[in-house]
Formats: sequence, C-alpha cells, structure tokens
Amino acid sequence: MGDNLKLPSGRADLHIHSTWSDGSLSIARIVKTAKALGLAAISVTDHDTMAGQEEAGEEGKKQGLEIIPGIEVSAFDPETGRKVHILGYRIADQGTVETACRPYLTDRHRANRGALSLIRAAGYCVDEEDVSAYIGKGGVLYRQHIMHALADRGYTTAIYGPLYRWFFGPGGIAVAQSRYMPAEEAVRLIVDCGGKAVLAHPFQYDSLGLLPKLAGWGLGGIECWHHTQTSGRERQVQEGAERYGLFLTGGSDFHGLYSEKPIPLGFNKNEQPPRA
Repeated sequence: MGDNLKLPSGRADLHIHSTWSDGSLSIARIVKTAKALGLAAISVTDHDTMAGQEEAGEEGKKQGLEIIPGIEVSAFDPETGRKVHILGYRIADQGTVETACRPYLTDRHRANRGALSLIRAAGYCVDEEDVSAYIGKGGVLYRQHIMHALADRGYTTAIYGPLYRWFFGPGGIAVAQSRYMPAEEAVRLIVDCGGKAVLAHPFQYDSLGLLPKLAGWGLGGIECWHHTQTSGRERQVQEGAERYGLFLTGGSDFHGLYSEKPIPLGFNKNEQPPRA
C-alpha cells in the first residue's frame, strides 16, 4: 500500500466541513466537539479552500487535538463529465493551492447569486442582503445558505427536501452551472504542493472506474469509510487500493445542519455514533 498519512493512534475523522465553505459550524466548535468525543485527530477539508487551516491549527493546539491540514477539491473528469472530489492532506504549499482554487470559488459564488435571482423571480422574498447573514468566513454563497434563509422565513422546514429539489434537482428552476477543476489538475496540484491526494466517496459520483487514471497522475489514497459506502462497496474500494498501491482513509463528511441526513462528527457507519 502507498505511504499513509502518519496518523496518531485512536479515532480520526478526516472529512469535515466548516463555515469556511458549506458547513454550518465554526472551526472552533468543530475542534471542541471533536475533543469532547475523544477523537485523536481531525482534518477540516473545506471545499476548494485552505483559508481556515491556520485557525484549525490554533484551535487544535488549544484543545490538544491533532489537526491534519486538508482540503476537498471539487473536480470533474472531462472525458466522462463525472464529478470527482479529491481530498488533499498535509499540503506544504497551501498558498499555491489556494490561488489555484480561487477562480472556481469565485465562479461558484457567481452561479449561486444567479440561482438566488431565479428563486426571487419565482416569488420567494429573499435577496442577497438576506442571505449574506448565512455566508461563512469563506465569503462564498452556497445553496445551503439560500435554503437556510428560506427556512428561517417559513418557506420550508428543511435545508434538503421538496423545495430544494424543485430549485436544484434535475430540471430545477434555479439550477446554475459553475466551473470545476479538471481531476488531473487537482491531483497534480496537491502532489506538486507536497500533499497526499485521495479520491473522496468514490461511489457518490461513480468515480471508482477512474482509479487507473487518477493513480497515474499521482493519487495516493482512497476514501473507504464513508456513510455512502456499503460493506460490498468497501470491499471494492479495498481491492482497488491493493491494485494501485493506495492507502485507505475515512471520515464523516460532516456538514452539521447542512447535511442531507444526520451524520455526527466522527461517525463511522460500522460503529455507534460517538457521544460527548
């Protein structure tokens, strides 16, 4: 198997999102909760940004919790058109990664502003000033922020549900496309900047078949333990890891309130959720 991430002994959650992207909890809250749950290490892997890593490191020192610097790059495969999310860990040159990802974040913000305009045109009384209160430290508008504003105004009782699907599902009235980084560029960027590139939740976007290409570009690992994986899927992931010399990772993919279903921090579907 490939070189691992040099994790401490004990439980670790290597897939967490904060208010720097599309999570509902601050990094400080996440770190304190992880410590209370008895985790030995975590990685905050916000989408397309490493801007929160300094804060995460400082909070980790306060709580005595190891922080593995991380990111989740929202990429795609140009040949198949499939989304391919690439996790990056222990990246030495975080500034170069941040600069490379910034145009995609800017475009995501533009697209979601466009979606908000379509929702307002459909008769929903919510505008940019309303949703600005929900945008996190990253300064990028996400669909979850729009839905949170609508929920607080009584249009829905859930972030995800019939209204979300009407807006953003297939043929939705507010679907607005944004650009994604090509998967090859994402893997090579992480590796060239001194990090470990890992394929995230391979069955969520049907990306397991891309392993030969990804491994050829420098992929080091694959996420095996994730709430979307069944035991059969885990076996397929493990077989692929053996074939291409990849290490295995896992994490909750925690988004707090902005999760599609309840996924506690530190949760592994094969265990009982940890309790403080």
